[in-house]
Amino acid sequence: MTSTAHQTTATGAPSASSLLALVGASLPMNLDPAIHNIAVVAAGNALHMTAAERSLAASIGTLCIAATILATGSLGDRLGRKKIMLAGLLVTLAGGVVTALAQNAVMFSVGRSLSGVGFAASFGLSFALLRAIAPQPDALAKTVARWLALQTLGIVVLCIVGGYLAGVSWRAAYLVGPAVGAVALAWCLKAVPEARDPAVGRFDGVGLILVALGLVGSLYAVSNAASAGWVSVRVLAPLVGGLILLAGFALWEWRLEQPAFPIRSFTDPELLVGALSGIAFNIGNAVVAIQLSLLWQYVYRFTPFEVSLGQLPFIVACIAAATWAGSLVARGVSMRLMVPGGLLAMAGSLAAMAFAQPGTPYVLFVVPLLAAGAGLMLTQAPTANVFVAKPPPALVGAIGSSRTAFGQLGFALGLAISSSMIYGMFSPLLRQRLHEAGATPGEQAQAIGILQSYVQAGDTDKFDARLVHEVIASGTSAYLASYRATMLVMAALIALIALLCLWLLPRRTIAR
Repeated sequence: MTSTAHQTTATGAPSASSLLALVGASLPMNLDPAIHNIAVVAAGNALHMTAAERSLAASIGTLCIAATILATGSLGDRLGRKKIMLAGLLVTLAGGVVTALAQNAVMFSVGRSLSGVGFAASFGLSFALLRAIAPQPDALAKTVARWLALQTLGIVVLCIVGGYLAGVSWRAAYLVGPAVGAVALAWCLKAVPEARDPAVGRFDGVGLILVALGLVGSLYAVSNAASAGWVSVRVLAPLVGGLILLAGFALWEWRLEQPAFPIRSFTDPELLVGALSGIAFNIGNAVVAIQLSLLWQYVYRFTPFEVSLGQLPFIVACIAAATWAGSLVARGVSMRLMVPGGLLAMAGSLAAMAFAQPGTPYVLFVVPLLAAGAGLMLTQAPTANVFVAKPPPALVGAIGSSRTAFGQLGFALGLAISSSMIYGMFSPLLRQRLHEAGATPGEQAQAIGILQSYVQAGDTDKFDARLVHEVIASGTSAYLASYRATMLVMAALIALIALLCLWLLPRRTIAR
């Protein structure tokens, strides 16, 4: 591998410049969901998108990340990880410009597709390059934790900027990530060393096509589950097809002597637990980010800005706990203690937040949010370190990039399962409460119209005030009941994965 001595201090720690450069390279993908979820609505209206075009515009970037994340990691292993990361930043810049200048839905989708490919290369390989700037195990563990903490801090600041710009101009909002990427590109050129291994095998096109199609099919199915239902053809067909292709990918890679993605490596319990816990903590992250935000907006009538402020304890805990968790990893604290403990903290936090009532003050959410943030980093720091420290030198890019694929699958599952549960239970519960109150079918339909007006705009002046009060009370009761059941189920799911991780990990940490 290329020498990295000039990028480290005498103690083996990376220079601040090289670490900050890699943080910058990772930020465009992390910023994108928060900005895109706001700006895509205005973009769809401005470009007169149909419902199908809006759906494609919302998801095509994520699908392109899934399709190319392992391929870009594999290319980095062969051609140079820095080289492919820089190419990813260039593609990210091009994608953002095309999106911002889009004059129709097709041009917008092309821009989002380019952005997804760029995110896959820049994020996955910025993570893999941490091993190049901190080759010593102790220094690497602390570097991974600082990378995570600085990322979180950057996301907070830049998402506020992006959210503000999205309210002013959706076109300007889509340039925030590319602007960060352009700065990171110039910085990485100077501060980050190249890294590759001459012993890497040939490029495995068949395997990478199988995994790309399998991930796209699976993620497309899961993303449609909340709106179409789990038994819909729109969900079952791509899900079954995706799982078959992923099984084919696993069999193909298992039989190769020099696979692009060494599936056999995941017989290592630490890497397997890293994959499982990556899915689990992203399930919890999705629930905190989406369902708690919706609760605050629907029940407590928080504004979007108040929701952002409300999430601050979670973010502050992530930043504070990252350095602490990294020091625990560097001191040799066992994954068997940290990972299940972090996941159980997240599960306990979701369970605590499940019992929200109409009059629950915000302060009662603070402790669970702090515990969830700390639990996230207790889980993420050791598992991220394993993904970059354990792979053989020739495959750091491929295995490091796979961490992103597991995380995306977890976030998509968390969003789809929680949303389908809440909305699947809400309508029957609301109709039951209205029926028990003696409402006729016509009055039930009017009640649903009142709730839609209340949720979307808070405008209920055209309805009878007494009826509005009764309907909102019934709707709030039904929503809280479905929210409570959903949060408890998601907490139980994360707790089960925590126990599985505890069982899989040996009692003594495997020597690195």
